[in-house]
Amino acid sequence: MNLPSRPSGCRRVCAATAIILLAAPAWASADGTVVLRTGPRTPRARLAALGVRSVVGTVPGTGARLVRVAGDPAVVAQRLARVRGVAWAEPNAEVRALEAVPGDPRWPALYGVRRIGAPAFWGAHGLGGFPPTGGVPVGIVDTGVDAAHEDLRGKVRACGAARDGAVAEGDCADGDGHGTHVAGTIGAIAGNGAGVAGVAFDAPLIVCRALGGPGGSGTVADVAACMRWVHDRGARVISMSLGGPSSRTLAEAAKTAYARGGRSGSLLVAAAGNDGTGAVEFPAGLPQVISVGAIDARDAVAPFSNENADVELTAPGVDILSVKAGGGYVSESGTSMATPHVSGAAALLWGADPSASAATIRARLDAAVDDLGAPGRDAAYGFGVVDLARVR
Repeated sequence: MNLPSRPSGCRRVCAATAIILLAAPAWASADGTVVLRTGPRTPRARLAALGVRSVVGTVPGTGARLVRVAGDPAVVAQRLARVRGVAWAEPNAEVRALEAVPGDPRWPALYGVRRIGAPAFWGAHGLGGFPPTGGVPVGIVDTGVDAAHEDLRGKVRACGAARDGAVAEGDCADGDGHGTHVAGTIGAIAGNGAGVAGVAFDAPLIVCRALGGPGGSGTVADVAACMRWVHDRGARVISMSLGGPSSRTLAEAAKTAYARGGRSGSLLVAAAGNDGTGAVEFPAGLPQVISVGAIDARDAVAPFSNENADVELTAPGVDILSVKAGGGYVSESGTSMATPHVSGAAALLWGADPSASAATIRARLDAAVDDLGAPGRDAAYGFGVVDLARVR
């Protein structure tokens, strides 16, 4: 006898990553339900006596139904499987995306890369072999880069430095270390047995030194020039771990690079600022730019991270281990460290869908979050903490 059904929608049982269930008792039910396939003569009273309480829905393509049970689903499933006319019964097991884990020795310290769900995304999108190339180009407007570092060697596709609003190609040496740290979080080589792994380890880097002054300082003219320079050289994502006052010059440069979200446009990502106030930094405050705040390893907003209505996303930015200019590795904190996590995440999303527009990738980033803080967008977390494990 068929079990009665009720008019509830069919519940999804699969995930993006395939997995083989070898033995039902080894997997816990995700929600107290059992997947059950019965024949036309299966006694309904017998099933009810063994713990079946109601039908949740059907499982398309299998001929099975999802039933809610009383008691341990694994135990109930074993009992149901022995009933005459039951083809199979198994717990509605939880399935997770298989994570890809590189063998880099500093991997255990990279809580930020793990927190944004990068390993799950790697595993689900065929990047578990950690290819050194193949990703979309990422532009870095910063203090330059140590392109000879063991974890960045061969990563820099183009290199330039701005001065007085003009960019000279060929030299982007990093005398400060800030840009090298950012570059490591975005694109450090993964699986090479050295140091750390970047979020978008397969992405080529296009680096323009806009902050060549003392203490990593620069001018709006040089930042604007670098934005245009990396955009013109094919950067799909432009990462800017920098901030300053509102500027018409930066606004015009951002409009040009973003190209109103068209397929020729770059996705712009910038640091929200480290004042610990409601101040708005620029270029993060521009409508074309994703403003990134920082959280710590416990998901608390960092005390230095600016909070305002412009914050769009948050990511780990406290005690972030990355590449050190001149060799070795160092931990740093700031919204500057949160920004490259988001830039790398954007590059991964674009690599999975190369024909997408900047606006589309931005929308997907905004949706792939853990919504912490007040529901919806808020001044502390924005839409939430980036979590690529939520991408399907």
